[in-house]
Amino acid sequence: MPVSAWSVKPDRSGFYDNLRYIAEADDYVGARLDVRDGANPTVEFELCEGWCNGAEAFPATIEGDRIRFTYLFRKISADGVPSADPIPVSGRFVRRGVMLKIGDARPELLRVRRARAN
Repeated sequence: MPVSAWSVKPDRSGFYDNLRYIAEADDYVGARLDVRDGANPTVEFELCEGWCNGAEAFPATIEGDRIRFTYLFRKISADGVPSADPIPVSGRFVRRGVMLKIGDARPELLRVRRARAN
């Protein structure tokens, strides 16, 4: 049976971000997303607020032009007890990158910076 262009699953793998540096505050704000498509998709995600602390890997679901995963916002209480709040992340791949919605925030465009060579 011949394979048509419509039956080929697009590869969404790549690095996306909207990181901005605010010189007046000496802060970084934005997000970084490294998508790894395939049979078991994952993302490396980093949310930068003031500074960037390093990305963390999470399992993802990619269906067509949609992506979703749960980001664990890690924190330490005043008593030194670590915990994590799960934050749903969803998005849609667009021509210039991915429109990503983090929790209840408004969707933001993360521009594709480089495609991943498989």
